[in-house]
Amino acid sequence: MYQRIYQAYQVLSNGDKAELKRCNLKKLADTPAYFRVLKISHAKDTLQTQRTLFLMTNIDLNEDEQALTVAQALLNAGVKETQIIQITRSGDNGIEYLKRQLVRCKNVRLESLGKLAQYWGDNARRKLLKDFILSVSDKYESNQNELTN
Repeated sequence: MYQRIYQAYQVLSNGDKAELKRCNLKKLADTPAYFRVLKISHAKDTLQTQRTLFLMTNIDLNEDEQALTVAQALLNAGVKETQIIQITRSGDNGIEYLKRQLVRCKNVRLESLGKLAQYWGDNARRKLLKDFILSVSDKYESNQNELTN
């Protein structure tokens, strides 16, 4: 689903893309550009589709498998653990805060972002926190190994 939405977003005019970038999640569903994406992608008009498109706008996405997961990209962008905890505790409104943090990220894997947006809920937020903590641990261990060598 998210691949089709991403491809539809890519063929939009610059004006439509700009319109979507200015929208918050609630306003997005009432914009002509959103309906153009629905038509091009043949996606259903659901909250999942809205969340997916909302998170894709203004984010440096990459379809390559070598791209970073959302958690890794957040870590590389300098997002703090307390900010991730805030996102996970904010419930459904956390998606707005997540978007603000994702704008800082580079080379985010489309699949990782798409699945997070599509299944946004308690489990997805918990998995984001878990992946972020494990990425921090991996980065710390690799730094320790470099210092000992």
